[in-house]
Parts: sequence; C-alpha cells; structure tokens
Amino acid sequence: MSSDSLVRPGLTTPFTGSLPEIKLRLRKKVPKLTANDVRRARIPYYEAIASELYEAGYVHAAFLLLHLIEYEDGYVGRTSYAAVESRRLRNDEQLLNYLGDALAAAEGWKTRQQYEREVAELLAIARHFGPDPEKRWLVGQFFRIALDRCADCSPRERVRAQSMVRYYYGKFLIDQRQHLEAMKLLEQADGDLEHACPGVRDGWSTLEEDGEPLSIAINTLLFVSNRSLAEEMANSPTWMVEQYVRDAHKAALKTRKASIMAQSYQAYGEFLCAKGCLEESLEMYRNALQQAELDGELPDLAVSVALAQAKSYHLLGQTVKREAMLARVDRMTKPTKNSLSRGHYLLTAATLQQQDAKEDPLKMTALLQSLQQAASVFEQFRQRDKSLEARCLEGLLRAEPLFTEYATLVPAAISTSDEALYRVIDQVGF
Repeated sequence: MSSDSLVRPGLTTPFTGSLPEIKLRLRKKVPKLTANDVRRARIPYYEAIASELYEAGYVHAAFLLLHLIEYEDGYVGRTSYAAVESRRLRNDEQLLNYLGDALAAAEGWKTRQQYEREVAELLAIARHFGPDPEKRWLVGQFFRIALDRCADCSPRERVRAQSMVRYYYGKFLIDQRQHLEAMKLLEQADGDLEHACPGVRDGWSTLEEDGEPLSIAINTLLFVSNRSLAEEMANSPTWMVEQYVRDAHKAALKTRKASIMAQSYQAYGEFLCAKGCLEESLEMYRNALQQAELDGELPDLAVSVALAQAKSYHLLGQTVKREAMLARVDRMTKPTKNSLSRGHYLLTAATLQQQDAKEDPLKMTALLQSLQQAASVFEQFRQRDKSLEARCLEGLLRAEPLFTEYATLVPAAISTSDEALYRVIDQVGF
C-alpha cells in the first residue's frame, strides 16, 4: 500500500502543529510502553493508535491516519458545538479504533497481494461513514482511495471491483445532489460491465443482504442521475435536455423494472409534448401506462400518465378519446375520493372540459363543485399551489359571464357620470 496510492492530492498539505514531530518519532519507532492501554493513557489517543499501527508494520496506514487528521483540522470548519467537535478524528476514540483496525486490515490484504479484498476493505470504510453527515469529506476520500487501489487487481476482478466502488460512490454523490459527477462514474461502470463476460457479470450483485444484480443497480442510478440533470437543465437549449432524457430512458430500459420504465416513458412523453411532438408523446404515454399497470403497485403513477395522455388528446382536438381517458381515470380514482390522485383528476378534468361546460349550465355547476372538491383535497395534503390553482379557476369561471355585461355597460357609464359608473360596478359585483 504505497503512500501514493493511499494519500490523495489535497491530503499532502504542509504539516502544522506537532505532526512533524509525531512522524519523526514514528520513523524512529516510538519505544514501546508496558502495554497499549498505558501508552494510550500517556500520549494523545490518535498518536497512540498511529504508533501502534507503525510498530505493527502498517506504516502507510499510520501515516494515512495522520494525514486524514491534518486534513480535517485544516479544511473542515470548526463549530461551537462541543458534541460535533468531540467527533473530530483527533478526539473521537471510537472512530480512531475503527479506522486503526480497518486500515490495518486493508494494508494486510495488500501485503498478501489479495488486492480485491484490500479494495473491499477500503470500500467498507467509505460505506461505514456514509450515513454520517459530518464525515462526508472522509467518505469521498476513501471512495477515491478504493478506486486507486483497483489498479493492482487482476483484470477480471478489476472490472468487478471498479464497478462496485463506482456504484456506491455514484449513489453517495446522488445523495449529495452531485448528479453530473455521479453520472460520469456510473457510465464508466456500465461501460466496463458491458465488456465483461455475460456469464460472469450476471453473477455480480450489490453488497446488501437482498442485493440486486450490479448491472441493474448501476442503470437504476444512471436513470436517476440523468433524469435529475434533465430537470436541472430545464431552461437550457432543448437539444441538451433531450440528451439527458434519452440517456435516462436508455438506462431505464436496461433495468427491466416496470416502475422505472413507467417513470421514464412518462418523462420522455412530457418532454415530447412540451416540444410539440404530440403523437410521439402519446406513444410514450401508452407505454408508460402499460408498464405502470404491469407493476400493479403504482396507481398514482398510472393516474398521472393517463391524465397526461388526456391532455395530449385535448391538444390534438381528439375530444372523444380525451373524454374516454378522463372517464377511465374517474373510475380509477373514485374509490379514493380524498386522495391526491382524485384531486389531480378533478382539476385536470375541469381544466380540459371548461369550454364545453360554458354551453351547459348543469355541466358548469358540476364542474365548479369538482373544483371546490379538488381545492379541498389539495389543502388536506398542504399542496397550496394546486389548491390556489383550483380556487382561481373556479373564480374565473364564476366571474366570466359578468365580464361581457361589464364590457357592454362601462363605455356608456363612462360617457355620463361617475355616479353611473359606480352603479355599474355595484351591479356586476366588482
């Protein structure tokens, strides 16, 4: 385990404080005390752990531990919270004990030339600190160290090791909303797996107890990262957004998961609809609805896709197909009248059917009641924007018949007197 392979750029910063003296003493081999517990009681705990690693032959592990402590001191800002400060590497005995054992194990595998197990140990360290928001900097360091150490693995094991590290590193970056960096890592992993022997590749799974095939897991994250990038680039040129949408769809199809493919078909359909390609968007929506129903556990997604399909029919002027789709969604959501899906159906149906309802007072009355119900549902779920949208549409539809009367009376009133103008305003209710 060479110092170049373990100490990342950025960690080799100028030494400050007492670390030069510590390193000097380590090189001269600190004289052993009567026992490790005595040593730990008489000198700073992190220095004791480093000296124990050094004397046990884990030289690079000892120096890496010191580099990590120095990096945290120099680049991770201090706080006024004692509980947070106590968890810095130089202060936290539990963390130091874990790191000392884990780094010794990693260097031990390196010494025995079992490089894939060395990488696995380094990956385990990164995953161990993953849930800790105060140690994100440490997680990134160990993911990069693990990737570096893949270089010594055999060709077959290197593909598996690199893909595994890139998968978990990409997952970590997605959690940090660094979607572009995650996408690049995951694309490398997917490309490497495509060139691996299918019989061997298919047996590789993620490390969880119920781990899924590694290739499927990587493409699931590729879908997530590309979809997020498409959303972030919404105001960029269309061709840039379309590239991410296509890449997300390509990854979704590779997962062979009905839920992922349904989401991808819907997102692609929405993109095509916004672009004005309505017939193409309808085809995407049909596929999305098919996958959502095939999954069987995505009723909300099925409703969302069906409503999007109804909107496309409306834009194409295909009223009969629009009404058929809305009737289908009505049947899907009727059993759960206070659900969000029902609220979205009521608002969408009212929006699409408002022009027809203006010619029939009974239809308009029913439509206004639907908008009231939709607003009530959205308020229950604290979706203020949708509730406001329903209330505004209701208000506009109620006021619209008065606009014509107002426009007719105002010119005559203006030409007579202010008193007449005020009477007109009172009459129409403004």
